[in-house]
Amino acid sequence: MARLAFQGDPRIEISRLDAPLPRHRPNYTVETVLRLKSTLALNDELFCLLGADSWLTIGAWYRASDLLTACGFIVGARPGFELTRATAALPQGFSVREGTSDSPDATLLWLGDSTGKRSPVYLLTDLAEDVSATEVRAALGRQPNANSNEVLDPAVAGYIHEHGLYSSDV
Repeated sequence: MARLAFQGDPRIEISRLDAPLPRHRPNYTVETVLRLKSTLALNDELFCLLGADSWLTIGAWYRASDLLTACGFIVGARPGFELTRATAALPQGFSVREGTSDSPDATLLWLGDSTGKRSPVYLLTDLAEDVSATEVRAALGRQPNANSNEVLDPAVAGYIHEHGLYSSDV
């Protein structure tokens, strides 16, 4: 689906690094980030991009503490998303301090753990798009053909419909 969504943009390269693993083994984000990080130069920066709805569950993710210090994060907040909710989502043992962002559209937080590891989190405070992947998948599960072309690339929507993905009767 990623190839279909970005097939016309030569600036985007699709990676299989996060592809499903053999024998139905879960593919945890922390493991993907660590694999990717091992291929980068020491001074390269790596960021995990996610929506505010996913960020609010980050403390419950597999090896959340390791993930939060393995890379930086860019969190697409929705209108009305409060900074206090972003910090409350963290696992126990993390400290948070506000930093200075170069962008007026982002709030910078520095996360620190008990070992002194730090990582940046950029909160994009006012994204105009009020849509999340979680909501799109849930809507497709309830009503597979309902308005998917409004938020999805038509080629991706066609693929989802053709293969019966996210439908509740699968």
